[in-house]
Amino acid sequence: LPGADICEDMCRFTSRQNYGRVHWLNPMKAQPAFFGIEDAIKNHIDAEYILKLDDDAFPIAPGWLEGLIETYAEQDPKEIAYVSGLVNNNPYGFHRLTRLPELHDTYAGIMEHSHMAGEYVPGYQEFRITAPGNADPGGWGTVWQFPHLARWIHEETTLQPERFKSLTAGLGPVKFDPKVRFSINVMLFQRDLWSKVATGGVDDEEMLNIYCDTNDKTIIIREDIPFVHLYFGPQKRYLADLLPKVREAYPSPHPRLVADWDAFKANWQLELQKKN
Repeated sequence: LPGADICEDMCRFTSRQNYGRVHWLNPMKAQPAFFGIEDAIKNHIDAEYILKLDDDAFPIAPGWLEGLIETYAEQDPKEIAYVSGLVNNNPYGFHRLTRLPELHDTYAGIMEHSHMAGEYVPGYQEFRITAPGNADPGGWGTVWQFPHLARWIHEETTLQPERFKSLTAGLGPVKFDPKVRFSINVMLFQRDLWSKVATGGVDDEEMLNIYCDTNDKTIIIREDIPFVHLYFGPQKRYLADLLPKVREAYPSPHPRLVADWDAFKANWQLELQKKN
């Protein structure tokens, strides 16, 4: 995907600049993500608490990490599984945002008919029918299915950072139903969680979902800590043109973390021109 290598460059520079604190895992998808994280925890990460963050997801407000840590620390250590933030292009995050008065009517006008969500996975998931004006928050939920909805929520939130912050500022921590599959674009957890959820499968989200449901574990979403998630797999081709706009909406990070962002942007645009 043209321009997507910028995400990889961000991860590469950040991990090398913060050796021992930031780990970039599985860059070439040589193995399922679960095993990459498992290997890192066993052999490279000494920390007791770990923040997993997808390479195309990022927070937009200061104090986000402190907020996640404080919330985790407030939970019963025997019950808590992990803490997350409100991710816009994420089945639950999208569902929550479309329930806000500022976005609900517009969304209801877009999704005027019932639609299908979910995937059929024998013994685990079934297809689900979602009513008009609603958004399915579970695995392979509404926004995962429809790239045009991902574009819409990016235009309403990602490309308007201050508005996104304002929309979520009055929200707070909520418990997420462990029976529902959660898309783990971001999660703060204790290192031994990863070994507990292993069932011999390869899907980290499925194993986490089954573990949390079976053991009645607590999942907390800090809805007042907004995150952007650029795209899920089915959305990539349709959202490539948004990448330059996202870049413009967020100033270059501190130069210690990224080597010459502007050069990357210029080269990227040249490559796009050549292909067009």
